[in-house]
Amino acid sequence: MTSMYETLIAEDEANRLAALGLASFIVEAPAGAGKTELLTQRYLKLLQTVESPEEIIAITFTNKAAAEMRLRILESLKLALDDVPPPQAHKQITYALAKQALQLSAEHHWQLLQNPARLRITTIDAFCGHLARQMPLLSRFGSQPMMSIDASVHYQEAVRRTLEMLDSGDEHGKVVADTLSHLDNNTERLTELLVKMLSQRDQWLGHAQQLDSSKGAEAALCHLLAQDMAQAAAVLPSDLQSQLMPLVRFAAANLPEDASIALLRDWDEPLEADLAMLPAWRVIADFLLTGTNEFRKEKGLNVRNGFPATDEGRANKAVFQAVVDAIRQHPSAELHLSHIRKLPSLEGGEESWHLVATFAHLLNLAVAHLWTVFQEAGEVDFIGVAQRALQALEDETGATDLAMKLDYRISHLLVDEFQDTSPTQVELLRRLTRGWLPDDGRTLFCVGDPMQSIYRFRKADVGLFLQVAESGIDHIRLNKLKLYRNNRSCPQVVDWINQAFRLAFPQQDSVARGAISYRPFVAGKPVAEDGGVQVHPVLAARNTSKLAAEMLEAIQVANIIEAEQHEYPGRTIAVLVRARDHLTALVTEIRRARPNIKFQAVEIETLSGRQSVQDVLALTHALHHRADRVNWLAILRAPWCGLTLADMHVLAADDHDSTIWSLMQDEARLAKMSIDGQARLRHTKQVLMQALLHQGRQSTRRWVESVWLLLNGPACLWDTGDVRDVQAFFDLIESLDAGNGFSLTALEEGMQKLYAAPDAQATESLQFMTIHKSKGLEFDTVILPGLDRGNAQQDQPLLLWEEVSMPDATLGSATELIAAPLMPKGSRQHDLPTPYDYLQGLEKERAQNESLRVLYVAATRAERKLHLLGIAKLDEDAVGQVKEPTANTHLSHLWPQVAAYFMQAAAVTQPDEWINAEEKPTLASFTPQLMRLKQVGKPELFQAIVTKELARNSNLLGESLAKSPPAVEDYHSLEKNIGILAHRYVELMAQSGLEAWNIERLQTFKPVMQGWFQQAGHDAKQAEQGAVKVLHALIVTLDSEQGRWVLQARETARAELALTTIENGDASTRVIDRTFIENGERWIIDYKSAPLNAALNQEAIAQYAEQYRAQLEAYAALFTGEGLPIKKAILFLSIGKLAVLD
Repeated sequence: MTSMYETLIAEDEANRLAALGLASFIVEAPAGAGKTELLTQRYLKLLQTVESPEEIIAITFTNKAAAEMRLRILESLKLALDDVPPPQAHKQITYALAKQALQLSAEHHWQLLQNPARLRITTIDAFCGHLARQMPLLSRFGSQPMMSIDASVHYQEAVRRTLEMLDSGDEHGKVVADTLSHLDNNTERLTELLVKMLSQRDQWLGHAQQLDSSKGAEAALCHLLAQDMAQAAAVLPSDLQSQLMPLVRFAAANLPEDASIALLRDWDEPLEADLAMLPAWRVIADFLLTGTNEFRKEKGLNVRNGFPATDEGRANKAVFQAVVDAIRQHPSAELHLSHIRKLPSLEGGEESWHLVATFAHLLNLAVAHLWTVFQEAGEVDFIGVAQRALQALEDETGATDLAMKLDYRISHLLVDEFQDTSPTQVELLRRLTRGWLPDDGRTLFCVGDPMQSIYRFRKADVGLFLQVAESGIDHIRLNKLKLYRNNRSCPQVVDWINQAFRLAFPQQDSVARGAISYRPFVAGKPVAEDGGVQVHPVLAARNTSKLAAEMLEAIQVANIIEAEQHEYPGRTIAVLVRARDHLTALVTEIRRARPNIKFQAVEIETLSGRQSVQDVLALTHALHHRADRVNWLAILRAPWCGLTLADMHVLAADDHDSTIWSLMQDEARLAKMSIDGQARLRHTKQVLMQALLHQGRQSTRRWVESVWLLLNGPACLWDTGDVRDVQAFFDLIESLDAGNGFSLTALEEGMQKLYAAPDAQATESLQFMTIHKSKGLEFDTVILPGLDRGNAQQDQPLLLWEEVSMPDATLGSATELIAAPLMPKGSRQHDLPTPYDYLQGLEKERAQNESLRVLYVAATRAERKLHLLGIAKLDEDAVGQVKEPTANTHLSHLWPQVAAYFMQAAAVTQPDEWINAEEKPTLASFTPQLMRLKQVGKPELFQAIVTKELARNSNLLGESLAKSPPAVEDYHSLEKNIGILAHRYVELMAQSGLEAWNIERLQTFKPVMQGWFQQAGHDAKQAEQGAVKVLHALIVTLDSEQGRWVLQARETARAELALTTIENGDASTRVIDRTFIENGERWIIDYKSAPLNAALNQEAIAQYAEQYRAQLEAYAALFTGEGLPIKKAILFLSIGKLAVLD
């Protein structure tokens, strides 16, 4: 007898070959099925049917997927150049098809390998942009706008202009006023709702412009409600209703007259699936179900439910349990009965429809303003491009010239990840294929896995996959094919996933509720000796804090990582979570106690979470607001200043009213601080004093970054990740300046959308990421913590829409639209569900069904091992028992499969081993770590040379500030700016100590250097050249014996020493690069960054240095009062050699 495995493998192979046929297909391919290979084969096969490769268009959803498909096709063509076919069977098919494609390429002079751009493989967004550019007038763009990556600022401006119409006195003003009145005049709430709606306007814009009457909407709503009631009636056929009747009558007789069950006190006839009987159906649903929509249990029935503690009551409870057991035999009985509770009342329909019309009018106004804002900014968002692409293909009269032109040119369309398409994208396919005829040789090929549809937040609708598979797109019918072989995971993982998710997934597909039943698959790999699924229960007592439980789970995850890395050092590991903050405890544990674990966090940590960025953010806040006490204290604590807590206490503890800046001017306070603290604070004060004087004279970025540089900010960065993070922060400031203007609020909002760079020392062997980010990837070992975490809160948009397919006598079916307005609690006339509640209930079910698919995606990333972790509360009233997890969490979905592991763990865990309430940290147990530079700032001026009066009044720091970046007139001089920047970094190296510097660290500053050169007015190419030359000079100097001797730490050493003297009544300031006392001699050294030939002998170098003698003689004259012998020298940074001027 043929096994199920053999049957599915045979069907899989047959369907893979069928997918190469010249017909339209929709292919269901499970995780790890090799969709890219299938698409590659299909593409190569289609090349045999066209006159030019441009007739084939392959569409994906990400640039990465498009690049992977293109690369796979090109690699297949290159492999086919050899006459040695690959050993794998599926690769041999690709090889044969590629051979044929190469022959055609040669015959038709396509030159595919030389011209890979002829392969039209693109993302859906790029394709829409291409269409819009084809006919700019028809697509309403005119000139081509830029693509806005973050259009939220445009949405907000459009909403602001819309709400300003309140005082217009016309119809538009009344619409704004009526909407505000409905929302209790909460302008902030309305702004938030409208901005959200604009970001999703592709879902509703067509509907908002087609609201004719409420009759069709009411009929559509009734149609949906009737379907739900019919499903409930199927759960409770007349025979089961007859068994329920005496129980309901008994309970009603034992409850007050005003109880809802009194409606069925005399129930003796089966209820029909009729909307008129909806109140009675609600009573039955309440009678059978608990508040959490689970069937009531016999032991849970009491006098409050109408079952008193009498013999008759106990007998009826037993009968109740028997009836419930019979109802349970129907699939999804609880679900269908729970739907009855959510069915809305149809009262107040006209008032609701008036609100719908008002809101739709307001939304149309906001969209009109948005297009005005887009035109003024010369930008547009992705939704706008897609909408204009549709307009370019079809207008009121039908297909446009472009559509007909494309109809002639496009012979085949391939769509990857079809389960993630949105209504707009399916409409695009409909318009592209509008002119296709049956059997004309043109084909549509869609491939995807509905079990992996997880992008509802991007408007993806898995119901579209089901609809297209069943009905096609317009007149194009697609042949349905299924693949069953998973080539990624070992059989142990595959078998476990099949068993667990078959129980968890919905029993049947539902377009309306986004439900997908489980599609089993088989493993294409052999059994792995060390493969399988492991469950790691995390048990907590009732009073355990959330943080304490999560920390214990994090410790277990860290232990698993260390064990896996120790046993299998060459394998890849991924920790996958549903939300970024689910990794907080794990990252904290690793940084606290496991520094040996190096990981790449892919878009996990926000930029604002990195200390280096927090420091420069505090600096930005402080510079803009002198009264911002917290941030002023933060910059004094930051590494570039590094005051101790004792010094900060002296400075500010006894005065909570004055600003920190004013306290910094109090010399009496400074005198009470430590000597080190005084030096640190004086340097920081000098820099900030000049910075405040320069406020408003330059761009925000240049201003803040200049201050950061003078505070030695770069010396406080530890690795390339810090460099990139700070660079991203300054880039954000620059983009805000270039946009609508810089503000601290916009800065904070922008930072929440940026993520910290991954650890530069980590490899890809260990990665932390969200499940959504992991889609399409695979890892040897996958760890899934936080299975007990709940879903995110559901949004409440201004309007909810639902398209309903209605039976039509002439057309067979027609689409009607339901629209429901947001109804604040205070505006409701009753406690029954409203149409808005009903539609939101549908959205909630869709979200819950998608959450289950997210878990499936996570589990199917594993090749060999899958580790599952979740926190469960111990039942303290029943030793050895665990409470069931919260409904609709990932743990609850897997509970039938993993509950035994938790119960077993609970049975061997003693109460004193439970995680109890979190211990509160105390000040006594907390010792803050102070990270700071060893030496900051410029030293005190020699009092014998500079008078106190001059020291107080001269603009010493202004000279330095003017050099960072250089003044406008110096922009043209790249070599001069190379010298300036090289001097800065040599100064940093000398001040922070050579032991803190190596070649690797220097190279991490290259992006910062490039940014500095670009701010100084150089283009990207010159910035690259400048950074390379500066890095070369620094590396050579650091690597040379003479360079290290000059820069080594000495008690008497000073770097960039500014000395001011009076000459002919005028103040003159000279800055000495390096000076120190060595063996009783004063050394004065000047740095030169001019490029010299490293092969020059010492005599030639000395001759070159001679031209700077006058400059060094002037420096030496400043030190004659010391009475020490003076040595003058030039350090040539480009060759690392010292030339002494005798």
